[in-house]
Parts: sequence; C-alpha cells; structure tokens
Amino acid sequence: MKNYNNLYSYKMKRVFQFAIAIFTILTFNFCDIQVNKETSDEKQTEEVSAQPDKPTVAELHAYKAYHHARYMQQTAAQAGGTNKLLNTKSLPTEGTDPVVTPALDHLYSKAVIDLTSGPVFVEFPQWTDTRYWSIHITDQEHYTIYDEIRPTGKYVFIRNGKDMEVPEGAKVIDCPEDYPHLFIRIQVKNKEDMANTLDMQEQIILTGESKPLEIDNFIEFTIATHDIYPQNEGLLASVTDFNQDDYMRVAQYVGRRITTIPNNMGGFGPIDSKEPNSNDPEYRATAIIGHLGLPAEHAIYIAGFVNCEGQLFNGDKTEVFTFPYVPQGVKEFWSVTRYSFITRNTMPGKNDLYNAYNTKPDENGNVTITFSVEDPKDGTYWMPVNTGEGFYFVWRLYSPDLDNLPPGYCD
Repeated sequence: MKNYNNLYSYKMKRVFQFAIAIFTILTFNFCDIQVNKETSDEKQTEEVSAQPDKPTVAELHAYKAYHHARYMQQTAAQAGGTNKLLNTKSLPTEGTDPVVTPALDHLYSKAVIDLTSGPVFVEFPQWTDTRYWSIHITDQEHYTIYDEIRPTGKYVFIRNGKDMEVPEGAKVIDCPEDYPHLFIRIQVKNKEDMANTLDMQEQIILTGESKPLEIDNFIEFTIATHDIYPQNEGLLASVTDFNQDDYMRVAQYVGRRITTIPNNMGGFGPIDSKEPNSNDPEYRATAIIGHLGLPAEHAIYIAGFVNCEGQLFNGDKTEVFTFPYVPQGVKEFWSVTRYSFITRNTMPGKNDLYNAYNTKPDENGNVTITFSVEDPKDGTYWMPVNTGEGFYFVWRLYSPDLDNLPPGYCD
C-alpha cells in the first residue's frame, strides 16, 4: 500500500498560508456567484467572516449527488442525448470557460452513458502515438470506478446485476448505476499539435442507444438509478427534498472547508480508496469544486497562491520560480498554468501555459518562469500577468510517484 505521509506533509506546511486565498477564489465560482472586480473585496470579506452551519453527513453526500446529476442533465442536453460524445475543439485560453481553473493540457471528450437499454461500447484505435490520453469513469455518487492511461481497443459498459452480453475480447467496465459518466482526455502538446489531437478525438467510437435525460428531482433520480453503496445507505433517502437553496448553503460550508485541505488526495478515488481522508465526507464533498477530477495516483494538482513570504500573488510584484524540467517521480508529463485571481480563468490574449513542449531546460536541468507585467527579457520564460490583479498557478503532475514528489516551488 502507498505511504501517503510524504505527500500530505508536502502541502500541509503551506496550506494555512494561502487558506483564505483558496477560499476566496473557489467559493464564489462553485456557488455560481458572479463577483465583479469593483465589489470583490467587499464580498470576499463578507464571505470570510461568515460562519456557515456545518452540514450533516447526509447533506454533504446529497450535495455531491445533486451537483453531479444536474451536470449530467446539462451535458446530455448539450450532446444531443445520452451515449453521445461531446468533444471540446479548442483550449480555453480566452478566459470565458465555465470550468474553474481549466486545464490547458488536453482536449476533453465526455458523455453520459445510458445503460437502461443494454450495454454501451467505446472503442479506441491502436494508436502508436506516445502522448497521454486516458479514460475516466465516475459513478452517480461521485466516485471513480475506472481510470486508465492510454486505453486501447473495445470497452463495454454493463449494468451490475443485469444480464448483458459481453463481446469476446472487450474490456468490461461493471457499473453500479444506469448512468455512469465517461470522461476522455487527450493531450495537446502545443498549438502546432492541436490538429493531431483533434484527429484522435474523431477516431473514438461510442455506441449505444441515445435518449434525452430528464430529471425532476436530482436526489430521487440518484436513488432510483444507482445502487447506493452500503457505506452510504440511508443518507440520500433522508434528504430527498434537498434543493438549490440547500446546495448553496452546503457550498458555503464546503468553500470554507477547502481552505484546510492541501490537495486532491482523498477526493476522487473509488469508494474503497486507500488515499488518506477518502472516507471523510467533507473531503469528498470538497471534490465537487474540481468536479470529475482524477485520483491522486493518476494526477496530482499543486496550487500556488502565495509567494515564499506568504503574500498573495499580485501583478504589481514580479515573482520568479524554478521548476525541474524532468520532475522526479513523474512518469507522464507536467505543466504550469497561470490564472486570474479575479475570474478564476485564463487571461485573454496572454500566454497561460508552460510545459516540456514549449520550454527547454537550462544548464541545471530546470525551467525558470517569471510572472510579471513586462517581459523581463533575461532568459527566463515570461508568464504575463495583469497590473494590480491577483493571480495563481497550478503545477500539474501526471502519473506521479506519490512517495517521490519533486520539491515545492519554494523549497
């Protein structure tokens, strides 16, 4: 079993320095509150001073189910029904993406799988490309039930407890629900590589009967269409009247709770995950902030909100950080992406991303990035920021060795 102590302490030593920063950035986004630049300071102060009541375990679980069911209804509508792939065709570089802190590492293909009429198939070609691509399946209680890097061949989704035919040679994804969620990521290395990723997207085949997905009550829908895990028995049944007001109330509490949680550990794994805190209902509920995120052994997300003196990043102060070009313990790839503190999104007209495909290591095997308003023209990689505006970045490490992570950006 993995020893996760190193990873936990790795972030805990700095988490309290930027606790309020994380809360300020994320709370407003997932609560669907639009904060404009002129009034953000006042509203942030009000939120930080508020003391939302602690939700019950049932309410925390309902918060996840409500959010996920609502998302699936919206996604199926966008795709034109269930069992249809919805492909993103461009990277969210213009600061308008609906997802908080969007990744610029890959294009997404997603679908609401519908097993009410029989098995559903997804097929990946025998690609020889060395890039990263992955399949990630989430159930209706927001647990990962399957993930794999570089899937190849035919996969069949079957409903647990139903007699469904499985073709010879197909890999079986056994689902405890009628509506598992399929999420496919395909890496984009740089702008010139985009055409290759788009071509790969079009080669994926999803086969199954498509229907509209209409939901009247998100909690009752989850109970009726998902085999509730024994660990959660009775929770959703006790709060079937959970509504939008309840969702917003729990979201306020979760926004405060996230300030004490150092990383994505314990938030996205399967129901029987061995990651620390994976059985903590509050850790699981905070994962909705990064809805459909990956388990830590697949990818770890290390956020930077403050400098090495504990001060929030601001465009008026130049910041310089050095990252290893080949991070220790990382099997796949890495990226550093910068976001606006105000919009929680990318900055229009500016470069937002550095990775191994648009940088070269210096003589020490490192990449140095300068976050500043003006190009330093000093041989470092310039990450533009806005005058007087806060910013933050995320260092993403794919397929990390959780016992052998690279040093932090201030270590």
